[in-house]
Amino acid sequence: MQTLTARTLFQTLSQEAKEYHYILIEGMPGVGKAALVDSVFRDLSRLDLHDLHPRNLATTQPSVFFEVYGKSLAINHIECAPDLINHLPAPEDGVFVVMTGYLPEEAKLKLLETGAAKVYRLMPLSQRELSGMNAVPFGKTHIPITMSYPTVGLFDTIRNGFMPRPDAMVSNSAFYESWLAEFFNNHVRGVLRVAKDTRFYDYMKALAAANMQEINHYQLAKQAHISYGTAMYWTRFLIESGVLFEVPSLKLSTRRQVKRAKVAYTDSGLLCHLLDIRDSQALLTSEHYPGIFAGFCAAEIIKGYYAHGLDAPLYFYRDTARRHIELVIARPQSLLPLAFLSKRCTPMKAAIREMDVLVRMGERRDDPVFISDATETIEQTAYAIVSVSNL
Repeated sequence: MQTLTARTLFQTLSQEAKEYHYILIEGMPGVGKAALVDSVFRDLSRLDLHDLHPRNLATTQPSVFFEVYGKSLAINHIECAPDLINHLPAPEDGVFVVMTGYLPEEAKLKLLETGAAKVYRLMPLSQRELSGMNAVPFGKTHIPITMSYPTVGLFDTIRNGFMPRPDAMVSNSAFYESWLAEFFNNHVRGVLRVAKDTRFYDYMKALAAANMQEINHYQLAKQAHISYGTAMYWTRFLIESGVLFEVPSLKLSTRRQVKRAKVAYTDSGLLCHLLDIRDSQALLTSEHYPGIFAGFCAAEIIKGYYAHGLDAPLYFYRDTARRHIELVIARPQSLLPLAFLSKRCTPMKAAIREMDVLVRMGERRDDPVFISDATETIEQTAYAIVSVSNL
């Protein structure tokens, strides 16, 4: 029997959920949303919209759905019938609806406008959760000047990914091939209504090669041989379904910044599979390593915030003068710039010069923090160096 890894979001939901009438738990398919609901909301009736009868009622007669199934229940795969959001029972005593899956952005906003709903995001397992600890929001508290480096095994950890696996012995290739087959069948065909899986797969690989870069739909569409509009539509779907996440551009009034967000794969294992990276040496020598590592760091930081039901205040900075800061955490009173200590990324001195733009703009900036992959070490520094394994 599979042993379930404890999720920090379990504690968050246990403490907060009863404050709302509607809960949406979103996240990429296979990340463990249904298992989380089963563990937190044990007294709720359960429905799965992959099952024929509830799905038919939800899609053909949504106005009577809750009269038939009740007003206190858990609904899995809400993406199969997003129109149910328009027919939720009024928020009153006895009404408690937990939904898992994903919704179009406009439907999610409509749910939140009720004032009685909360959206939680379940990410793949964090490094801390895999180690039996709670995920933490990195950068929320003071980071002292320290030097720590990851130990041997980091690159295998990145390549293996963080999706829950029913069989720990299955190979990476077999696991992610199976995941992709189910994703195409249930979501790309079933929800997105894409007929040609190969074209969509080509687009996913194009996105993988551009991981943690500012999104350029024109170039991506050209590589995948699809239209610009289709590229935008597919990217939005992958973000809404949790397969991708965005890191927005930091907007400051004193200088013109780029508007496009960076986009990255939520799970580094899926990303490496799409790029055909089969071992740790291939990962480290890959031309795509800087984007893989940056996306991995961003994902681990975001996991810590989402696990506590918080929005992740994570951004990047690039202005029209080409000043670039890899990641920035927006604290309430200051900005915390992050860079990478790695032989494959921007050198430390150059990264520090880039970060100085915030000081020149009059922003309150904390001392930079460098995230290390242990491919480069230094003897001394005035800045904190944090092992990526400690995010």
